[in-house]
Amino acid sequence: MFTATCPSCGAKVPFKSPASVMAVCEYCQTTVLKDADSVKDIGKMASILEDYSPLQIGTTGLYQNQAFTVLGRIQLKYDDGLWNEWYTFFDNGKEGWLSEASGQYVFSFADGVANDAPAFESLRPLSKYRLYSATDVRTARCTGGQGELPFKVGKGWKTQTADFRIKDNFLTLDYSDGFPPQRYVGKAVELNQLQCQLLRDQDAIHESAGRIKGQMQALDCPSCGTQIPYANQEFKHIVCPACSANVELTESKAIVVEKHQQQSYKQTNLKLGDMGNIEGVQYTIIGLLQAAEMDDYSTMPWTEYLLYNADKGFLWLVESSEGWEKVKVLNEMPDNSSDNLRYQGKTWKKLWTYRAKVGYAAGAFNWRVKVGDITEITDYQANEQKISAEKTAQEVTWSLAQKVPKALVEKWFNKTIFNPSAFNRQNQHDNMMREMGFKYDKQQLSYFFIAILWLINMPLIAAGSGSFVLTGIATIVLWILALGT
Repeated sequence: MFTATCPSCGAKVPFKSPASVMAVCEYCQTTVLKDADSVKDIGKMASILEDYSPLQIGTTGLYQNQAFTVLGRIQLKYDDGLWNEWYTFFDNGKEGWLSEASGQYVFSFADGVANDAPAFESLRPLSKYRLYSATDVRTARCTGGQGELPFKVGKGWKTQTADFRIKDNFLTLDYSDGFPPQRYVGKAVELNQLQCQLLRDQDAIHESAGRIKGQMQALDCPSCGTQIPYANQEFKHIVCPACSANVELTESKAIVVEKHQQQSYKQTNLKLGDMGNIEGVQYTIIGLLQAAEMDDYSTMPWTEYLLYNADKGFLWLVESSEGWEKVKVLNEMPDNSSDNLRYQGKTWKKLWTYRAKVGYAAGAFNWRVKVGDITEITDYQANEQKISAEKTAQEVTWSLAQKVPKALVEKWFNKTIFNPSAFNRQNQHDNMMREMGFKYDKQQLSYFFIAILWLINMPLIAAGSGSFVLTGIATIVLWILALGT
């Protein structure tokens, strides 16, 4: 192990991997560059924005029976969220990267230059590269770093990457240094498979991630002053239930990053902060959103509840007119090489594709959700289970939904669950449609049918067949219906 002296503060800066070219001093955040036989101070590295990650510098584990140690990390931020890339060094001298995004993990390793790669600008979600399908295409910037790293990086360093998957196999094309990109290959993993030691426990996570002053269980919206019912400090994106402002939590304060028009409070069966015991795991509802299908006005909006447990991560509950579903985001991509899917040895029949638009959001999320967000959704079904592919301009995610009876939801949360009609869902639907900007007006429909009625009967009226009286009565009825809406 090579040890350098920090040129800024004099503290010892270890280089545990011979491949590391830079390290961040843990005392003064100076970026130390190892250059041949000397070390250089190349400026300050921004501090890592504390989050809910159980990983830390020094965590050890096993991957494919090979021991590794976490030596460093960079934190990358895009418009609607952030993720961590943990630099790992194996006892056999191999280097790797453990990617962590929204509670999902991928281990990947350098695989040379991809001379056969497409141009970054041509890539979209579900684009093909070899046998892989693109699942994430985006530009991000480095917001901070820790420990030692195998290349020079600083605050504001820009990266352009495209992630591809096939089943649990993973491939990244990294265009950060231009074309041709660097290629990394690996596999999706579960954290418990890695047999990690020296992870942060829940107390340590809460202590470091909760640096908004005080041990808050609620936050006053910096835009309108409304108290957000439950603002878990482990999450950096919060939506005010009253004014719909997007609030971002930094190390020391809460700031408004985007303001929206006032939104009315939505009555839901489950509330922010509700706690439920689901299959022996205590989950807390940290966020909720309501969405509706854009192209079918007859469908009712549905409610999605985001649940979180520090050990198990994220879980979704979806409430719709068809009942309840428990939903888990998949870290393994189904085989989508044909019109139907293949997953876990079963064929999943394609049902339909539709667009959904967010009409209401409140609480904390692991990405920045906004009223007006549009997602293209394709549903597939096998027996009582459903797989959904949700696609935006930057990514596609796959989730598995299992129907659950209302009585079980009541048991989980120890409360009565009302039928959707108890909340006057038709009024909710009409209001949401207006908020979303849909052209949905019953009066206009009535006027339209009055015009059609007179147009059809005009020849009979002109012939003096007596249709004038009947047409007039029908017009009055339609007029009354129009005034009553």
